[in-house]
Amino acid sequence: YVIYEGCEIAKSAQYSEEGLQVEFPIFQDQPQLPAPLGSLLYTQLVQLPLVDKLTLLPLVIAAIDFDNTDTAWRKYDSITARELFKQFSCSERLYKNVIGPLLQVGLFAPGEQCSAAAVLGVLNYIFAHQKDFDLVWCRGTAREVIFTPWMDSLRAKGCKFLEGGRVTDFFINNDTGNVSEVISNRETHNADAVILAVGISTLQDLVKNSAVLSTREEFLKVLNLGSIDVLTIKLWLDRQVNIPTASNACSGFDDSFGWTFFHLNAIHDEYKDNPVTVLQADFYHASEFLPQNDEQTVTKVISYLTKCIKDFENAVVMDREIKKYPKSLTQRRNKRHGISYSTKI
Repeated sequence: YVIYEGCEIAKSAQYSEEGLQVEFPIFQDQPQLPAPLGSLLYTQLVQLPLVDKLTLLPLVIAAIDFDNTDTAWRKYDSITARELFKQFSCSERLYKNVIGPLLQVGLFAPGEQCSAAAVLGVLNYIFAHQKDFDLVWCRGTAREVIFTPWMDSLRAKGCKFLEGGRVTDFFINNDTGNVSEVISNRETHNADAVILAVGISTLQDLVKNSAVLSTREEFLKVLNLGSIDVLTIKLWLDRQVNIPTASNACSGFDDSFGWTFFHLNAIHDEYKDNPVTVLQADFYHASEFLPQNDEQTVTKVISYLTKCIKDFENAVVMDREIKKYPKSLTQRRNKRHGISYSTKI
């Protein structure tokens, strides 16, 4: 299922503390059905009783009616996703085992804080675009597969990269109102255009310390955005563990965080013939992980993996790589819990 060189589509699944909950097919392989039938019928809710599945239907109607206008955003952005699901009679089991975890890993916020408008916007897209919602993964790291080749091609065309510099401020052309110069490492560089491709915390620090950005209303609003901690851990195990799907979303088992894990043997070319299992797990709202040492983190992660797939129980961790990213992702909150998700920056 190669999409373009270096990437491919992979099947996905979702787990809760009760085991496998959802199996997502490769939608491009399925016959096209009228929206929203394709997204609903091809997604397998493995353990959910029919009575719980049927409580999803009223929410589908709300998502289809959500037309992404300012009126729709104002109507639904004032309530949380949790309130939305209660209003439309979503069953507690459906919410706990399926919808809640998807919010944690998809919009990086629990349902009690996430904007109902943001959820309906995403659901509307999913239901209307059956063949456009498959997950595409790099057959290696994004740096190796995408960014390094891209930068090499730009260098071949005469582009220069000033690496290791930190942007501290800008100059604005008073005639055009556009950025004309960028200040980095006490040096000034002429600029035709500026793109800020940085994390939320870095952007907020830049706004606070910039004489130019701190005077612009659209950038001051960035300071109201919430952010969450992220932990990513890569594990090398001493044996092959049978992981049915390459990409997996999970509930936190204690409702404090959501997480995902990926079978790198099935995704990355460098691990495909490896005799041991290599996987990566990413935890969102991971504040409780940040103070832990590596041994504590590994023990906790293995315990969570075992609740999803029992074969992890007998595996021994041979090596690990742990990275912590405090306040690195934007949290999609509704107005009651901070700046509106619909705020335009």
